[in-house]
Order: sequence, then C-alpha cells, then structure tokens
Amino acid sequence: MLEQRLLEKAIGVAGRLIAVEPFGEGSIARFTVDSGEHAGEWFVDSSKQAVPVETGFVIRSRDGVVVARIWKHPLDPRLPALRTAVDPERIARISAAADSSGPVEAKVLAYRPGRRAVVRLTQHGVHLFVKVVRPGEAEDLAAIHEACRAAGVPAPEVAHWSPAGVVVVRDATGTPGPVSAARMPAGELLDAVDALRERLLTVETRRIARASVGSRVDWHVDRMAGGLPGRASDAQRLLPALLEHVRREGPPRVVHGDLHIGQLFFDGGEVSSVIDVDTAGLGDPADDSAAFIGHATASAARNQAAGRDGDAAQLRAIADAAADRWLRDPHTTALTVLHLLGHGIRAAERAPGAAELLLDRALELARVAAR
Repeated sequence: MLEQRLLEKAIGVAGRLIAVEPFGEGSIARFTVDSGEHAGEWFVDSSKQAVPVETGFVIRSRDGVVVARIWKHPLDPRLPALRTAVDPERIARISAAADSSGPVEAKVLAYRPGRRAVVRLTQHGVHLFVKVVRPGEAEDLAAIHEACRAAGVPAPEVAHWSPAGVVVVRDATGTPGPVSAARMPAGELLDAVDALRERLLTVETRRIARASVGSRVDWHVDRMAGGLPGRASDAQRLLPALLEHVRREGPPRVVHGDLHIGQLFFDGGEVSSVIDVDTAGLGDPADDSAAFIGHATASAARNQAAGRDGDAAQLRAIADAAADRWLRDPHTTALTVLHLLGHGIRAAERAPGAAELLLDRALELARVAAR
C-alpha cells in the first residue's frame, strides 16, 4: 500500500493500517505503531489539499509538489485545537481559570482526521463535549445547534464556542438509542424517529448538509473490492445499478446528515436528544433513511459475527422495519447499498465475517433497486 510505504519512508516504521477515508483528491489513512519511539497513531494524507500550518512530515515529488503529509495524533494540521482538547493538563488550567478546580478526564469519542473530533470532558461527574472543527467553522456549528433547538429539535445546548475551532455542548438527556432499542418495539422507535425528521424539516437554515454518500460511488466499490479480494467481482457488480440510481431526486430539505440510532436518546416514547447535528443542513432526505438502515444493519452484522445473536436479532428487526418503511424507491435503496459498503470497508480489516454479511445484503438490495 502506497500510504504504508510513505509512512515507513517518513518514520522508519510501516505501521498497521486501521482505516482509510476519502479526502480531497485522495484519502487520509490511519495507522497505529504499537511500540518504540514512534508509538501512537499516525496519519498519511494524500488529499493534496493545503493546510494552514505544517505539523508533521511533508513528502514532495522531485518538482516540489506535495505527495503526502504525515502527522502523529493529535497534531492534525486542519484541527489545531485538538491538541488542547485532549491534553488534561491544558484543560485543567482552562477549567481553573473558570473557577472550577479538580482533575479533568479527557476522552476522544470520535475523530475524523482533517474534519472534526469529539472529546468528552468529565469533571466532578459532569460531562461536557468538545467538538473540534476547522478554524472558522465553529460559529456555523454553534448556529445550527441553536437553529435546531429553536425549531423544537432537541439538540444539545451550546455552552461555549471559539473561532479557534471549538464548540462545547452540554450532555444529552434520556436513554441512549442502543439501550432503548432493546426496550421499545421497532415500530414505536421508528415513529419517534419519523417525528424527529418532521421537526428537522422546519429548521431555518441555509447550511448545506454533509456530502451525500452518493458522491463517492467508485471509491466505495473499489475499497470494498480491495477489502474482500476474494469477492471483488461481487463488489464490482454493484457499480452499474448504483451509478444509475444515486442522483438526488427532488429539492433539498433539512436533514440530520448522519442519522442513526447511536445519535438518538429516548424518553417516554419520543426522541429526547439528538446529537452530532454538526452534519445537519439542506440535503437529501433519502440519505438519512439510508444512513439509519445501513448503520442498524452493520451493527447487527457485527454482533452476529461476534456471536451476540440476541443483540443481532434486535438490531436486525429495527433495520428490517426501517427498510420496509423507508425503502420505497431505487434511489434510497442505492444510497443504502453505499452505506452498507462504507460499513463493510471498515469491517473488512477487523471483522471480515461482518463485511461478508454486509456485502451480501448490499447485493440483495442492489437487485431490488435494479427491478
């Protein structure tokens, strides 16, 4: 793999590949080095997109063109605030300046290199969530949280934001979606999700939602073929049906942008909190349907591959009920196939059995879309 060779050229260690995400003209690959002076997480960025400040190695071609940027977590050149957000000592000093003393635990909950990170801060048993974004994006992110709340969408309250690229939000309320999924009938849970989606349509914003998964058809198919080389031909067979049906139909509407059960909290049969509205804005409602079905299906596949049959059955029931409710046209079905491939790509390295199940389901849905 080219990215692995570039990492070895930079630090003398190839590292173990963890994940690859499309970015710009190329991708950002994540590696882990388990021991030695370079132990930690490393990133190889082949996007060819400029950065404000170099924070790692830069590999150039003979004529001076940047081939790749390589950095070690948390020195992401596009997220300069990340270094502070994951450093307990720096956070403690900031907390002390706000007249709050005591140790602060910082835990990274999510990280998409070059795009965003979510860090949970815990002090005296109280959680705050720091969203680290590119400088200049924080005001927009705070605004979409407030626009959602004004429309009755229960997004977390913004406690603080900074143009340096930080938005701090308070904790969600209610029972987490994965726990609620084991307690609520699938139909009741989906009724609550539909009610949330109706409220999202009333949010006043001109913000554009996260790019549709349909914008990366070739990338998903090629990566799935590479992740399961024994079934590369099956993955490639998906391409014609996907290309025919991924184009968005109808005007843009306000969507969540990354809707799945892990983003939701429930209370009394309703959604009491919805997190990560960072991706929300004007987009394709079919993407929310596809993301929800794809995530539930992937979670079921991972549980099945791990032998947790009870959890797998519950999640599969939700995925099937959502498919029955929302897969009404080839467009939504094609987007769901792409979401399944996205989850399959991530599973191929660690849980190839789950990746196989996801590819099988993708092929099944692609046949439905082609009818």
